[in-house]
Amino acid sequence: MKGYEILKKGKHTSNKFWIVYIVCIIVLALSAISMNERIEKEKPNATDFTENGAIGTEQGKYVYLQVDALSDVIATYGYEGQEGVEKYYIALNGNYWYLVSLDSTTYEELKNIQLYSKGELENKPASVTIYGITKSVPDELKQIAIDFYNSGFDSDEGKITIDDFEKYFGSVLLDTSETPVDLTIETVLALIAVITLVVTIILQLAHKVTRMKVMKYLKKNEYEQELQRELDDNIEKTFFNDRLIITKDYIVDTTKGSFVAVRISDIKWIYTHRLKYYGVVAISNNIILRLNDGKTQFQILDTKGKLSDEFENVFNEICDKLSNDVLKGYTDENIKEFNQYKKSI
Repeated sequence: MKGYEILKKGKHTSNKFWIVYIVCIIVLALSAISMNERIEKEKPNATDFTENGAIGTEQGKYVYLQVDALSDVIATYGYEGQEGVEKYYIALNGNYWYLVSLDSTTYEELKNIQLYSKGELENKPASVTIYGITKSVPDELKQIAIDFYNSGFDSDEGKITIDDFEKYFGSVLLDTSETPVDLTIETVLALIAVITLVVTIILQLAHKVTRMKVMKYLKKNEYEQELQRELDDNIEKTFFNDRLIITKDYIVDTTKGSFVAVRISDIKWIYTHRLKYYGVVAISNNIILRLNDGKTQFQILDTKGKLSDEFENVFNEICDKLSNDVLKGYTDENIKEFNQYKKSI
């Protein structure tokens, strides 16, 4: 590959990022389509939640409930704003009370009904039918519902106990966040696609920042033409399938879609850096180049934690081309000497 082509590619983002974006978008679209189709085809017919006042209704049934009135939230499990927070309300159908857990979308549909129930809306809105899966009611939630009911009485007369729960609220609650169709596969695929998208965006931004930093360095020092000539005529050694190139005066790293080019005579300190997860599993292994301006630093050859003879050969080859006053290796002595050097310039 000619020098001009290497520099041209170095100025632009690798196509692999756009390929990842396209794949992730396709996965998200297919997952959404599959979810909608499966819900339409596999969703069972919902039964009336109010049948027998929900007394004796089994768990795991797909049901519907026409809501005429709605209380404020009576119980919340989880932290507000976090995924998976559960909010419980009392929904009325006619004169019968039912315990419901509402997802945010369903709650928005019932908001006007709730406002009317609290006397904050003048005109009565139309009833709304909600759908969900029946679930068991924990004893703690039963007691909260009982206390809510009893709060409407000034004396003990008319108040109920937990033994009366089924008679007044039914055997189960209705959870609108659940679906009768198992969408685990589609959900996992969509989640993986979203995480991959986020990680890819972060990586692309990091690559872009590095490229801009490198190009600014080359332009500022008027190295571009010289580098191009050496890539054409003075390549001394290549490693990692010709992705890391050492010329007479430069190191050029194009591994894994990156681009870093540094003049060897500008290096003041070189060392390897290995990042470990919890201090055990290596997740990043690269070579750090600190330049003689005391401020600029470049990272080359990230092998994602894998050590190899080729990696060591690259490090040793670069060190052999450096002058004797260049610091080599990460030691306390070199740290101290480099800090003193920065103060002196």
